[in-house]
Amino acid sequence: MSKAIKFGLGGILAILLIGFLVLTLSVDSIVKSGIESVGSEMTGTAVTVERVSISPFSGSGTISGFRVENPEDFGEEYALEIDDFSIELNIRSLFSDEIVVHDIEVTSPSVYVEQKMPENNLRIIMDHIESTSSDEASEKALVIEHFIMTNGSADLYTEVGGERSARVEIAEIELNDIGRGGERQAVENVIREIADAIVDQSLRAAAQSGAEQIQDAIQDFLN
Repeated sequence: MSKAIKFGLGGILAILLIGFLVLTLSVDSIVKSGIESVGSEMTGTAVTVERVSISPFSGSGTISGFRVENPEDFGEEYALEIDDFSIELNIRSLFSDEIVVHDIEVTSPSVYVEQKMPENNLRIIMDHIESTSSDEASEKALVIEHFIMTNGSADLYTEVGGERSARVEIAEIELNDIGRGGERQAVENVIREIADAIVDQSLRAAAQSGAEQIQDAIQDFLN
């Protein structure tokens, strides 16, 4: 094999390798920046992700270090922490006007419920999400075909009737075809549906764990 052919093949392989690295970094960067920017705008607090690793070919990967900070004046740093969760999406849809996510599987998330009379950290975040999803929805649409959250826990912190803390399990949450059917759903509206399910189950678990006065305080947010 001549040197020219060897150099040519080497050049092609180098170009393919560079192209693969650029595409991989691009997909990971798009997903990470999208989660952080949209999430922070919707919650009114900082939403951060440590690392995103998604295959540019299969669309499968992992999102690590997902955290939602608490609103101001609450003791705990975060309202929600997820060490890792898996995701499978349609890569081409990232560059279209409708993002299609085939599957999201969340395992062992940690939710922190802080009850201060009359405020509740999760309801403050949820109120901000609801106002954003209705008033400032983006033109980008989102479909999530399957979402499941298992083995979640909620830590309850409250000053009602004296400081008290408890840890309770959150019921499994499974949702299908979010954002599909009828009119196209903006990204914010689809995220709101998932957030609403997580907040609702977390508050219900917290209410069931507490003393009567704690149950009454949190129950107000569930009605």
